[in-house]
Amino acid sequence: MHRSSLRDTGVLASDETFRLESGRLESGQSTDTVVSRSDVVLLFFRGDLTLSTADRVHKVTAPAHAYVNAGIVFEITAGRDDVSYLIATCPASGLEVVKGHDPKAQTGGVTILRTDRYDRFPDSGSVRGGMFFLDEGKTAAYHSHDAAAEVFVFMKGECEAKVDGLSERFAPSDVLYVPAEQKHELANVGDVRLEVWLLVTPNVTPTHTFYEEQANGTWERVTPRLDGRESFPPSR
Repeated sequence: MHRSSLRDTGVLASDETFRLESGRLESGQSTDTVVSRSDVVLLFFRGDLTLSTADRVHKVTAPAHAYVNAGIVFEITAGRDDVSYLIATCPASGLEVVKGHDPKAQTGGVTILRTDRYDRFPDSGSVRGGMFFLDEGKTAAYHSHDAAAEVFVFMKGECEAKVDGLSERFAPSDVLYVPAEQKHELANVGDVRLEVWLLVTPNVTPTHTFYEEQANGTWERVTPRLDGRESFPPSR
């Protein structure tokens, strides 16, 4: 279990499948014009901005999130207010600065998503995720992801997260990274609906691996493994 915060700067979490870092822009400031060989997902949690490509200008007011197809050139420009955001490349290729937009037509583009409903990223082999909600008193089933890491950004409510048997409390602005294969669950321990932005990299099948608790306190896998690898032994 690795935790960080939206108040932190720089890289918040990374492995071979993704790189998640924080970004900030002052009013009127723009990022470089960039492109990624990987899919890009963004979470805007403060400010108003425009996200521009060769043929589109998307006006965005936080909180919101976005998905950018691999190979799309884009830049972000802050509006009247300062802008704070998270950006992840999946896989972890990072961003390449380019001189300008390619005038040739490109497939794909930018998808702007809302945080007040169950909006998820478009289907991709590299990443899945988006918004997740959990009502008061509810607990998400204990599970893991075969060969895929997961990141949670807590936006509203109070959560108790258990990762391989270890529990910690998380509040708004906290970020939790769970490495591939580690069992985890989220429990809403507050008095409002829990709102979480999440990403899983890569997007594997089966999407979730579930377990049954045994009499001796260990957990036995009940979801068949489809990637040909050995399952991890039962653990507490």
